[in-house]
Amino acid sequence: MWLLQHHALHSAPIAHDDPDEYVLDIGCGAGTWAIDYATEHPNARVLAVDISCPKHRDSERSNCHFRTGNVEKEWKHFVRGNFDFIHIRMMVNSIRDWPLLLNRCIQHLNPGGWLEINDVANRFFSADGCSETESPMLRWWRIVFQGCAEICDIDIHATYMHAQEMWEAGFVDVRERVFTWPVGSARAKSEEEKKIGKLQIKYLKMLVHKMTESAAGSVRLAIPDTEIYAMGEQAERDLVENADAHGYYMHYATIVGRRRNLEEKPKKATNRRDLLSQSHDLWVRDVMNSGAVPGVKEDTSKSQ
Repeated sequence: MWLLQHHALHSAPIAHDDPDEYVLDIGCGAGTWAIDYATEHPNARVLAVDISCPKHRDSERSNCHFRTGNVEKEWKHFVRGNFDFIHIRMMVNSIRDWPLLLNRCIQHLNPGGWLEINDVANRFFSADGCSETESPMLRWWRIVFQGCAEICDIDIHATYMHAQEMWEAGFVDVRERVFTWPVGSARAKSEEEKKIGKLQIKYLKMLVHKMTESAAGSVRLAIPDTEIYAMGEQAERDLVENADAHGYYMHYATIVGRRRNLEEKPKKATNRRDLLSQSHDLWVRDVMNSGAVPGVKEDTSKSQ
């Protein structure tokens, strides 16, 4: 993600001129982004939250603190209208109620404050148009990954709807930028894209292994465990041996929006996001027609 964003920690147009800038990092994971942001902006105060929070990193920066918490439950420890910037990254596989979370975000931002979401769109594609019979990875993705998400009541395609739901929550100046995330390096057009492709294979192998274990254990798909494990092994092998030949890729999006200032009149979105399936088709069409596989496509039609 950091490579896709050209080494920038954020895309939201934050001025950083407030000596008391207050930042919330939702789903901080290992805390790397929060520490990096606190280091790059020493005047900012960063609060990082995760269900399994790395509290041991509290001592690394005096302006960065970690708290264990579930953002889908009450935000009783957070003061409304307190944050200047809220950052969310790679949470699409964890959040069940995005409209609720987005409403809480806008309530807890200062007027003029920004929200930024960076996430994968969770649809897996091949540039050569291969079918599931030719691609164990595509088959595993549909049966195991999507199957687990449905059982756990997670909308793994929620990224496609973030822009629309941010408008509905009251954000203004909503902008969406769509990237193609290469899997493998054969079709890469730059050294940076090669790095992204190699890292993506490493990440997806870990995902396949973890989700296969879950599907055969706690999630319990209606498939024999032996078949689930076999699909997982075939998918991992396919990633290593055939990712370049098939030209696997995914979509990744950065969506930013601002809470309007008190003196601003409420605005209506002039261009609303289409429904999930239509939005997905637009993303594929735009990226493929631009010839950017891999590459970057910026969608400015939804700006205000």
